[in-house]
Amino acid sequence: MAQIIKIQDYVSRYEQDPHHYINQFIRLKKQRWDELKKASKEKTQHSFDQISEQAPEQEEEKRKKFSLKRKQKEADMKKERDLSLFNEPTDIEQGVFTNVPTDETKLIHFFKDHLYDVQLKWASSTISHISTVSHHIRYDEMLRMLARQLPDSYFVMYKPVLLIQKAEMELCPVLITPLEVICLSFLEAEPDSVYIGTKERFWEKRANGKAVQSVLNPCASLLRSGTVVSKILQQSGVDLPVKKILISRTSYIDLPEVPYGMEVVDKKKAEDWFEKQRKNTAPTKHQQFKATKALLAYGESDSKRRQEWLD
Repeated sequence: MAQIIKIQDYVSRYEQDPHHYINQFIRLKKQRWDELKKASKEKTQHSFDQISEQAPEQEEEKRKKFSLKRKQKEADMKKERDLSLFNEPTDIEQGVFTNVPTDETKLIHFFKDHLYDVQLKWASSTISHISTVSHHIRYDEMLRMLARQLPDSYFVMYKPVLLIQKAEMELCPVLITPLEVICLSFLEAEPDSVYIGTKERFWEKRANGKAVQSVLNPCASLLRSGTVVSKILQQSGVDLPVKKILISRTSYIDLPEVPYGMEVVDKKKAEDWFEKQRKNTAPTKHQQFKATKALLAYGESDSKRRQEWLD
């Protein structure tokens, strides 16, 4: 699971000490997974012991009642977790696991959901300051996908706002991997839709049964993001290549003349590309941490002091 180290202009504890928090997250992940497996195992054994002691004619009725209560409790817990991200002053990573699934597949999903919430918390707060996490970011499909599908050694800066020559600039999503830095621009639309690209300001998007739509040429912002990232790394003495990738999991991209230094990964190749990233077993590297620190140093943060620091 990739680490989210910066979101837009949210304050992030990674900005204070990226090396410390990146390593701490890896330790936290292992600790939480061990705790979850233990809780799940104990719950399974407890349920087995209870059922063993029940009379056969009582089992089905009690199982139905338990299932209904469990579903209601799951719904209540999900609502509570969603609200706590915005309202609770305590860190959710200090919480106690409740309602742990016993099925292994469900347990993994539960674990990733928990870690994702922790990541949002870490990428939007420090010990003294906190940024408001918007509903849009909380449920952003692309951010969640990047965090859940990429390896631990990948660091995600999601649409980071940097201060460049006294001006704020929002970049495309940036992946800092052990061997390279990747600037990504996503084109997501109806399944099997087609983007017709040109050098002009606008492209065409064509989908079955729908009128042709004009969309802003994504190459300009992607190339600009790549240029900014490259300059920062160069000035900081970071020796990592910077890739610029236009990607779509849903659509085909017809771009006869791909700009120099840019790569197009559309529906035909997207799954293979993500699979290649998932299989990347390279550990974190010194140059990767150096790049992370250099880019975070330019990050803008809009936050307020925690209430306990104002009292």
